[in-house]
Amino acid sequence: MILTLAATALLSVSAVYAQEAEKKTVSTYYRNALTNMMIYHAEDQFGYDVYEIFEDLPPQERYDMHPIGLRVFDNSKIHNVSGKKNGLHRQTYGGDLILDDNEKAANAKALLELMNEAQIGNRIVAKWFDLQGETLQDAHFGTRILEERSGYNASVLDVEKARYTVEGMAALQDVSAELIGHSFVLVSDMTYITAENRADATKAVFAVLGALVDAGGGNSGRRLAENVGDIADSFTGFKVMTHTYLYQLEWNDSIANIFYDQYYTAEPNADKMLAFWQDTTSFRMTYLGTESSNYERTKVAKRYNRNDLLQMITMRSIDKNIAKLQKRFEAFRVKAPITKIEYGKKGKISGFRAQIGLKEGVEDDMKFEVLECRYNKGRLEYHRVAVIRPVKNRIWDNRFNALMEGDSDNMSGTLFHIDPLDKTKVKDIQPGMLIRQING
Repeated sequence: MILTLAATALLSVSAVYAQEAEKKTVSTYYRNALTNMMIYHAEDQFGYDVYEIFEDLPPQERYDMHPIGLRVFDNSKIHNVSGKKNGLHRQTYGGDLILDDNEKAANAKALLELMNEAQIGNRIVAKWFDLQGETLQDAHFGTRILEERSGYNASVLDVEKARYTVEGMAALQDVSAELIGHSFVLVSDMTYITAENRADATKAVFAVLGALVDAGGGNSGRRLAENVGDIADSFTGFKVMTHTYLYQLEWNDSIANIFYDQYYTAEPNADKMLAFWQDTTSFRMTYLGTESSNYERTKVAKRYNRNDLLQMITMRSIDKNIAKLQKRFEAFRVKAPITKIEYGKKGKISGFRAQIGLKEGVEDDMKFEVLECRYNKGRLEYHRVAVIRPVKNRIWDNRFNALMEGDSDNMSGTLFHIDPLDKTKVKDIQPGMLIRQING
């Protein structure tokens, strides 16, 4: 069973600041589209809490969030995982929290089959083309979302006319390759262990030890178990292990042409719409990879209740996995604008600020290319201007609630300087240019 939910957006202070700074310097650039999903575990002590918290997580501000009406898979209804009677392979309380490669592969394959069965690809495409209508008889597509995200106007993106003009065809190819083709789905599976769970496990271990010692004729083991139990009970907080599975929409010129030729209609057309939803082979997802991370808080600050703590560690664990996946898959990497030029005491340029940081996994030894957006024959192109590096100890802590936690006192972004091997002049880098991580 798939649960249908409505998404809500709660932005953290740092996210709002980043977006406002960006609006002042950048008009339009292409972002990756992201659909966020999770596995619901009704059997878990905090399963429903996590389910509700997932709904209230703030959006990933470096992506265009792409809700499709489905957000949650019920673990108890998943029956196609190799080596399991039902449900995904997952962690157990008190056990090893990391799945092995075979378990991850089995989960990833089962989720891919489930997503294709649920026509997630069709839903993503329908969202891109702004599906409207309540029934097959009044359903039709449009280009509003494509207009908003691409910067093209409605006349250029009129699909039925665009395919007969050079400008229109270039625009459709541009949108298809740079927007629709960069549609990703994240499926996160989270296991929570409370301090109480760990306390119980600790007590059980030492109770056995106590029994063994007592069998030798003393009670020191029992006292040891009681003391350790008292210590364990004094802890509070959670530990979470999150496995995140990344998928991408299969999209190329051939698939795009199938959609434009056979299914796209700006006017209600029940036959075309029915044919689109009956097509279970053209619009499919492909699996890219899995990353795992854990996050733990052993203390609850007075300003937090347990729900707040669950929200924070859920967001941070997912962010950690996204950062890892960005490093592995170039197409999934984010672009961010340079928002500020820094000047030294003598008025010389000393660095550049951009609104990415620890949340995106920025590290001292990374390199980023600086990109200038140019329009060429009606298409948006990116040209490398320079290569820059983060300045050591000047990486922005923009993790969820970092300001509230006191982990960050900096809201101006990560500071970058030109890579020593790059001969670019600092004046060639301007606010509004984009940066993107590169290998090397």
